[in-house]
Amino acid sequence: MRIKFLKVFGFLLLSLLLLLTGTVVDVLAQKDSAQSTEVPSSDVVLTHVEGDSFAYSPKGRRDPFKPLIQKKQRMVKISNTKSQRIKGPLEKFELDQYRLIAIMVVKGTPRAMIKAPDGKGYTVKIGQYVGMNDGRVKNIETKIVGIDKNGLRVEKSPDRITVEEIGIDSYSGKKVKENRFIVM
Repeated sequence: MRIKFLKVFGFLLLSLLLLLTGTVVDVLAQKDSAQSTEVPSSDVVLTHVEGDSFAYSPKGRRDPFKPLIQKKQRMVKISNTKSQRIKGPLEKFELDQYRLIAIMVVKGTPRAMIKAPDGKGYTVKIGQYVGMNDGRVKNIETKIVGIDKNGLRVEKSPDRITVEEIGIDSYSGKKVKENRFIVM
């Protein structure tokens, strides 16, 4: 009978002890939660303000207004090799807008007079920059007139200025040199 009494008394004592420790743990947990300012969650971060209101913090989250699937765009790397020089008045307009007025040879070097779209005339020589795409004058060609076997006058090449422009190929992204002309 004594063993039975100890079993019942021990069982009651153990359950009372568990009950007391559970209430103490609950009180301490409530005290800690009242002092903390953030409530961690796996989906969103909620911040405890005052009372029962919470505020959303987007830190570490993606922008909800951006589409999940974005279109692939071809990225062309534009090199920064363009010279940082000051552009002159001949580099304000596209090359197609200039017109050749005259070609002359001064002290053995060919020069050409061109007319800009704004009505002003400029004299250019080989190596000078012309056009918006860093075009350089490579050659100034004069008209060559010849006589054929029948005695008729034949023009072999027109008066023109050859300008070499450097551009970027939109497909490959590489530099491309292209010869363009200013004609009368």
